[in-house]
This record gives sequence, C-alpha cells and structure tokens, in this order.
Amino acid sequence: MSLSSPDFWTALVIGGAVILGIVRLILWHRKAEVQAPRWRVATLMGLQVVAGLSLWLALNPPPSVIRTGALIVATAGSPATVPTAPGDILIALPESGPVAGATRVPDLATALRRYPTPARIRVLGQGLTPRDQSPLPVPVAFTAPPLPRGLTDLALPDPTAPGATFVVGGQVGTLAAGTVELVDPAGEVVDTARVVAGERFALMAAVRTPGLALFDLRLRDAAGAVVERIAVPVETIARTPPRVLVLAGAPTAETKYLKRWAEDSGIDLALNIDIGGGIQLGDPPVPLNAATLDALDLVVLDDRRWDALGGGPRAALTAAVNNGMGLLLRPTGPLSAATRRDWAGLGLSLSGGEEALPLRLDPPTDEAAPETESGAGPAVEDTEALPELARRNLTVDGSDAVTLLRDADGVTLASWHGRGRGRVGIWTVTDSYALVLTGRPDRYGEMWSALFSEIGRAGDDSRAEIDGIARVGTRIALCRLNGQATVLGQDGRAHTLRVDPAAGDRACAAFWPEQPGWQVIRDGENRQTPFYVQPADAAPSLVMAADRSATLALAGTAPTRAAPASTSHAPGSPVLWYVSLLVALSGLWWFERNRDVGGLVASLRARLRR
Repeated sequence: MSLSSPDFWTALVIGGAVILGIVRLILWHRKAEVQAPRWRVATLMGLQVVAGLSLWLALNPPPSVIRTGALIVATAGSPATVPTAPGDILIALPESGPVAGATRVPDLATALRRYPTPARIRVLGQGLTPRDQSPLPVPVAFTAPPLPRGLTDLALPDPTAPGATFVVGGQVGTLAAGTVELVDPAGEVVDTARVVAGERFALMAAVRTPGLALFDLRLRDAAGAVVERIAVPVETIARTPPRVLVLAGAPTAETKYLKRWAEDSGIDLALNIDIGGGIQLGDPPVPLNAATLDALDLVVLDDRRWDALGGGPRAALTAAVNNGMGLLLRPTGPLSAATRRDWAGLGLSLSGGEEALPLRLDPPTDEAAPETESGAGPAVEDTEALPELARRNLTVDGSDAVTLLRDADGVTLASWHGRGRGRVGIWTVTDSYALVLTGRPDRYGEMWSALFSEIGRAGDDSRAEIDGIARVGTRIALCRLNGQATVLGQDGRAHTLRVDPAAGDRACAAFWPEQPGWQVIRDGENRQTPFYVQPADAAPSLVMAADRSATLALAGTAPTRAAPASTSHAPGSPVLWYVSLLVALSGLWWFERNRDVGGLVASLRARLRR
C-alpha cells in the first residue's frame, strides 16, 4: 500500500478516529467524579476497535476464495444442452452451435485468460480446431466421436515430371463398402479401387504435359452415390532429364529394354557394354574420372563390369558418390568375395546371393473371387496378373539401409545407403524386362523411375514447403522462405508474409487463405511455388478426423493431475462487515446512554426475584 493510495489514507483516517476515541475514554475516566467500572471502559474501547475494523473491512472486503471446477468447451457438434456441476464453467467456441447457458468466446486462449485456474478441461463435440490445438496445462478429457463415413486421411501427390506416375493415397472412415475413383480434368475415370471401412487406398495416374491440373477424387457408396469428393491438384514440372550411365559386363535383354525405356521417357542414358578383349558395345566409352562423373546423376553398374574395373575407376566412382552422385549396383549372378568386400566398403554389406529365387509383384488372388452386387458371378479385375520375375537372394545387413521397393511378400527388392552427399543402392531383380514383354510397361517404368529418382543425384530443391492441405479460412504454415515472401491470389492481390523468428532454419510463416483456387508463393529470390487452396466445405470429414485426432493427442500429452493452484479469488461481500459495524456502533451508543450499568443490572435482578 503506497502513500498515494486511497486505501492508505482511508486506513489512516479510520485508525486516527479509533485512537482519538480511546484517548477520549481514558481522559474522561480519569476526570470523572464517579469512577466507572473498569470493565465498562474496556468494553467501550473494544467496541471502538471493532467499529473501526468493521468500517475498514466494509469498505475493502477481503476476496472470496473459489475453487474452480471443469472448464467445459463446446466445439462443433456439441449438444444444445450440457449438464454442469457447481463450479463448472461452460464456454462455446465460434464453430459450435447454440449451447444453453454457454459463454461465447473467440478462442480457447481467451477463455483461459478469463478463467485461468480450471481444475480440468472437458472438450465436447468433434474436437478443437487448429486455432486451439496448443498444449494445455491441466488435464484434458475428450470423448472422441465416431469417425465420419467419408475420407479420414489424404496424401496429395508431390510435383511430378511429364509422363511419370503420381499416387494419391488415403483412408476411408466408417463407410461399410464403396469405391474411390480418380477423375482426370477431362472427366474420364483414370483409376478406381474398392474400399471398406477403415481401409487405405492408393490411386495412380499420369500427366504428360507440364503445367497445373486438377483431378477429382470421388468416394462412392455401394449404391454409387457420391459420399464425398475433393480436388487433387497436380503440378507437372518439365525437369532437366537425369544424366545416367549404364555400365554392363555383357549384352542382355535387361540393358536393351532399359535403354529403350530411357529413350521413350526422355532420359539422357548412355549404355556401355564391355564384352572383353578391349571390345565395347553401345554408346561411345566414357572415361571414369572426376570430370566426367561430376557431370552424371547416376551410374548403373553390374557385378561383372565392376570386376573388370581397375582401382582408379573404382576410386573415382567412390569419390563421385561422396560428392553427390548416385550409384546403383545390379548383381546378375553369384558375387565373388572381392566384390562383396568392395561393395561392403561402399556401405552395402551383403549376405546370400548364391541362388536366384522367383518373386511376384502383386499378391496372389483368391481362387473364390467375390461375386458382384448383381450376383452375376465373380468380379473381374481390370488388369492382368503380373508375371513371375527372378531376383538374387541377397540381403543387406545392418539397419541403416533404406528400403525402396518390395515384392508382394514384403521381401526387399531395392534399397540404398547414404554415403557422403550421395547414395549407393542395390537392385536384386534380374529380369524386370519381362514386364514389358507381357504387356505391362507401366509397371516396368514405375520401378525404374523410382530407382532413378531416389538414388540419383538430388536436384536443386528450391521450392517452398506447404504444411498440409490448404483450405479457405484455415491457418497453414508456409516454410523454406527466403527474404520477403508474398502470396499472389487469383485476384492478383499480394499478401505479405511475416516469417516467424522462432521457426529457425525452416523459415516458416502463417497464412490464412481467403479464396479457393491456385495461388503462388513468391519469395525474396523470386522463386515461385504454386499451391491449391481447397474450398472451406471440401471433404468435411477430413477436417473432422484431423480435429478428432489432434484433440486426442492433446488429451494424451496433458497432465494427468490438476494443477495445485486450482482456486480463484472473487471480490468479497461487504454486507457482513456493515452488519458488524452497525452492531458495534449500536453497542457504543447504548453504553454511552446508560452509564449506570451496574445499577441497571441490580434493578433487573431485583425484579426477577419478585
């Protein structure tokens, strides 16, 4: 309490009045001709003190300590009537419907500032939106609603090259049975898959020309009615063709069809076959030195050609991998001990490989195929069964190898290991060309495209990064921004982004899209990254599932016990102290009016005896 505070001067005046009253009583008692009983004087002094304290407490009542109950948070899908216990506080977030007796708040942070000490938080409805998905300091109770019928997860494709296949993956909710289909911009269904409740799916398609395109993903129920749909944005970039050198120890059908596929795909692939005796077939020989290898993105090398290389070319290949080039090793037969040691030195320690084993890329179909809905017999698959291929029985030892391709039984067909700035991979399939001979060049291209893109030299990834699916009115994070970045909307307006200093090297900024459609991120280096903003009502089950999962995660990471200080203070009531003041003043008045209290008491006793 400072000297300039009104409370200080109020206390000073009240204290002074009490002291003056006590001094007056003492002086009066000493000068009185008839001495009053000491108990009467002590009573008057005590009433003076009580009156002063009562006046002070009536003007400044002490706060009341209130123990706070649960903070009940109503979100989207909450019931209109919510039962509460004494001490509970019911709030409603903007996305919730009408809730009787709830206090409307713009967000959960505002509610926690108004009611800072809840014992716990209970979330009703579908869950907290990204706006409120921050760690909470008290226990969180959330009874998750059932998953929606529609899409509960969706992975949109990354930018792809012309002619390459892109994949759209996802998961459905509680829809008992149905189909999911991918429709191209021309309205043609390019891929479809049957789904049941909780099942994941993957659809594939390709775009042959560079640019931006919108595919349509539709989820239908068993009757064919559309349950949900969402646009699938695809960006096709005309990238610089990878520069590949294939070194083989003998001419085979595998190298023949690999060369043909590369030419059809626009890949700059040079093939050099050494058949011994100084005779080489294919493209002109390429010297294996630092200058030529630095100009390559990938070298594909079989075991026979490796055995024919000298120490100088092997050292040059190793140095090129350390500098970022990719090296794909292709065993065609049993490996010699020297080759195993050399490849182990590159990071691929191998076991097995003495025999060739059959493999199947697709799982075998059941003999009793399910009948169609009309009961007209077994359903026929759109694609023919893939042929059996052969692989070398090789296993990469160690846990640092990354699996790239597997067969239907989960056996690793291709894997890679990081070395320096590059990667060393191994491809154990010996006759993948059989896919082309049996009418499945698409699968052949998919596998070799995955090998080239994953193991080859990494390109200059200068694109910005978009966190999740952009949606109108929902905050998204735009990362890997350099300099002053802006977002250009479809209407031509530029929205300036502010990079969060706490994001560190990721250089992220928050953005709230206002319009659906294609928009462009442009940073300070004039790099442009297009991205698509979904309408606010697109695939609502995705939003419901995401909010449900995030709220469950918050409840799982919140404290299990209430905070020790689960009480709050409210202004106290002055009524009791005013009553106390009135009683004290009445007592003072009565004792002052009736000075001969002893005679009065004796008179009352006499009357009672009669």
